Amino acid sequence: MERIVVGVDGSASAETALRWAVEEADHHGAAVTAVLAWSYLDQRRGEGSQAFDPTYGPEDARGALRGALAAVGASRPVEEQVVNGLPANALLEVGADADLLVVGARGLGGFKGLLLGSVSERVLEQAPCPVAVVRVPGDHPADGRVVVGVDGSPTSTVALRWAADEARARQVALHVVHAWQVPVLAPAATGQLVGTLEESARSLLESALREAAVGGLEVEGHLPCLGAARAMMNLAGEASLMVVGTRGHGRVGRAVLGSTSRQLAHHAPCPIVVVPAER
Repeated sequence: MERIVVGVDGSASAETALRWAVEEADHHGAAVTAVLAWSYLDQRRGEGSQAFDPTYGPEDARGALRGALAAVGASRPVEEQVVNGLPANALLEVGADADLLVVGARGLGGFKGLLLGSVSERVLEQAPCPVAVVRVPGDHPADGRVVVGVDGSPTSTVALRWAADEARARQVALHVVHAWQVPVLAPAATGQLVGTLEESARSLLESALREAAVGGLEVEGHLPCLGAARAMMNLAGEASLMVVGTRGHGRVGRAVLGSTSRQLAHHAPCPIVVVPAER
């Protein structure tokens, strides 16, 4: 990983994302670019209501960005980018060649009741690189395990490799989850089918564990008979990071994100990285 781009808008969520991006860069020796988008009608200065300032301009926006950087106390130099435009557009443009885009789960705008902001949602759906969604700090351990979901799809294989590299960089264990379920069938067919499905699921998980363990990485497998999102949420309490692919075999009616990645992006208590298919 060489370049991380993070969105800043003055919100507590964005400040958390900025701090997380700098820490992530420390793990990899990567460069960090902080992006603040502004417009004359959208004056990014922080939380709380503030009077409209008709003289607000790029230097004011740059001051807001520098204030955010000062609040975080970055351990490494951070490139500053102030863009006149919509936040999602700015992030996607500046991050077009990034290795990782980082967004807070909620920004200053929108409806406070939503779990994921519109900017975060759009970046997740359109970014060509992995996207990290970071929430205001909770009880998850900063040095906890990395958890990744696999389902045998090409995208989940890319996510597995990304998660393994991340676990090595953090020097923590990688927990690999393959959730499987039994379809509703006639009782007479269930016993034999359950055994077949479990055997197939175990084979897939063992293959993933062998691939991830290359280089001596500590790995642990989980084979719950549950929905994928619920299975991963059950492990979120001890995780410092969760990783999923954009799409799996369970996708139904989603434009880009699979149902599992969408649910985790909205509900995971720890940071989550959504990894797209290889470019």
